[in-house]
Amino acid sequence: MDDITEKVREIQKKFKIIGRSEELKKIILARIVGKNILIEGEVGVGKTTLAQAISNYFDSDFNRIDCSEDTLTHNLVGHWDPPLVISNGYIEDSYVYGPLASAMSNGGCLFINEINRMPESTQNALLTALDERILDIPKLKTIHATDNFFVVATLNPSAHVGVSVLGEAIKDRFIWIKIDYQKPEEEIEIIKQEVKLNGDLDDKIARISQEIVQITRNNPSLRRGSSIRGSIDLAALISQYDTNNSTKNWIEAAIMALYNKIELEDGVSKSKKEIITEIVLSVLNSSDF
Repeated sequence: MDDITEKVREIQKKFKIIGRSEELKKIILARIVGKNILIEGEVGVGKTTLAQAISNYFDSDFNRIDCSEDTLTHNLVGHWDPPLVISNGYIEDSYVYGPLASAMSNGGCLFINEINRMPESTQNALLTALDERILDIPKLKTIHATDNFFVVATLNPSAHVGVSVLGEAIKDRFIWIKIDYQKPEEEIEIIKQEVKLNGDLDDKIARISQEIVQITRNNPSLRRGSSIRGSIDLAALISQYDTNNSTKNWIEAAIMALYNKIELEDGVSKSKKEIITEIVLSVLNSSDF
């Protein structure tokens, strides 16, 4: 395990990842034994960052597909280009490879973002690639995956709107890794790193921005609170004001930063603006800012 621990430190340093030691250890272990990796977590917890870091660390190409209910098999595998087929026939130059076919042919990481937004019919196209590492393209060829082909997929929690049921056959072919929000002190360091904050006043800006966002995650009026992106945006905005110890400015910046990053519970009579304002006031009143 000492070798794994050293790899974790190298990745953290090379890709400026704060924390996530346990998660990185699990991902590295899965990658070393050649398993497909399914990372589950809320929006904004860093799933994509970890996947890209692992891919780059193992010197692999990064092939990405972002899923939605409109993601069809040809978006994943590839398709014949009609004009080229008419002029050249069914030859390789007439085929446009999708991210799955490219990753299997050339080696590297296939990153499937929000796999549970992918329709089940498209999920089924993955099965032989994940299990037998084979992909059959009719009228062209059968692709046998190279040794360094691997798949990292992300999964939003089932409570999210717009997700599909992830088939049992698909889930059975992945190693599962859960990622939660990070500790407040780690999030504060991330905010300072991303916004380039380094003074005493900046420390307070990062701390208050993190605390405001932290409260949105536990607020009973909100179905979904903000990720750390809200803290980063809030800190970046408030640091540009001439007076960043003004309650009015904090409220204004927080509404801009968080309005699109939170969702109200059904039946809540208060508006997003009112809830954000209440949270900001509660944090500022309890701080020494």
